[in-house]
Amino acid sequence: MLKTMFKAKREVAPLQLVQALTTVMQRCLPLELKNTRITPEAVWQVLSYASVNRQTIESACGALPQAASGNRLREVLLPSLPKTAQLQSRLNRVLRQQLHWSLWKKPRPLEMAMDLTLIPYHGAAQTDDNEVLRSEAKAGTTHFHGYATLSIVHDKRRYTVALIFVRLGQLMVDVVRQLLERVKRLKLKLRRVYLDAGFSNVSVLKTLRRRQVPYLVPLPPRGKSGGVRKLFTRAKSYWGFYTLNSPDYGRLTVKAVVVRRYLKGRYKMHGVKWFAYAVAGLPRGTPLRQIFEWYRRRFAIETSYRQMNHLRARTTSRSPVLRLLLVGLAFILVNLYIALRRAFTTQAAVPQPVTHSLVSLDCLATTFRHAIETVLGLPTRWLCRQPIRIS
Repeated sequence: MLKTMFKAKREVAPLQLVQALTTVMQRCLPLELKNTRITPEAVWQVLSYASVNRQTIESACGALPQAASGNRLREVLLPSLPKTAQLQSRLNRVLRQQLHWSLWKKPRPLEMAMDLTLIPYHGAAQTDDNEVLRSEAKAGTTHFHGYATLSIVHDKRRYTVALIFVRLGQLMVDVVRQLLERVKRLKLKLRRVYLDAGFSNVSVLKTLRRRQVPYLVPLPPRGKSGGVRKLFTRAKSYWGFYTLNSPDYGRLTVKAVVVRRYLKGRYKMHGVKWFAYAVAGLPRGTPLRQIFEWYRRRFAIETSYRQMNHLRARTTSRSPVLRLLLVGLAFILVNLYIALRRAFTTQAAVPQPVTHSLVSLDCLATTFRHAIETVLGLPTRWLCRQPIRIS
């Protein structure tokens, strides 16, 4: 008799996902709630409900009849949270546990991206002025909380590996060092790292060179003439060199790749557009067009930010600890989505392969929403003070 050529499909109940998440969060980030009947499991369920609905904690508590009030939940939650550095470490521990076992079982060099995301903040800092960053106006404010992340950007494994809270005045080279140290502790192999133009400075590139990390970083043209724009003179793409200068870190000459692209009506534009990259550690004979395509993979980290904001609870709290917790929980939910999508789309030899459309981010949010409503209840009727005319 022929053996079955495919494994039986396993069903995952929505409540199992919620219970698994609360168990992992409580194990890595235990909440010691004092003088209250509220359980840590109920707190994580409310925070997850607020995340998938993009609500505030107050709104989530108001929508769940069996949940505590928003004020009471915050009163017991905030004192139980550790300081920013310790909370950051514990959130990174959760992100570590979400990584797929194959990253170590069958190790291979990974392409990763580093970037900084700014979340608008309205108001003054809670304790230290360095909690809030300043940048160009967005969403009606120039004040932001900054978070740096490191993400895998290939092989359908777009996990967020590390999360760092960035303070005002913190140098980008320090952020890069922390993220590289995280990679070293996780014992992951780096094939190449992609960075945003904001990391294009002498200190960062010297650090990458010293640690022998292959990188691909754009060289942004500044001003109307001179600088990087001097490289945009030839009739086609080419290899070259470029020297960066810094009053604090000296000079550094890097290998540069200059790519000439024809827009051909893309973005309703025509003509030629130039791209310049500082590169190191690339394979010999790499086509210049391939380098341009490689760097486009960096935008996977931008997708992770969009997904994080899609699953991030909102708050007006001034506490950077609470805000870091909500951002970290959103990234953890995104990683869970990546893991589920991988589990449901890599079955061996199934008659009809499952497609990505069956596991979407909205589907995950709906699953969590319904499961938590099953546990903490959902209003079924409303009391009206006066008659309402519906039709």
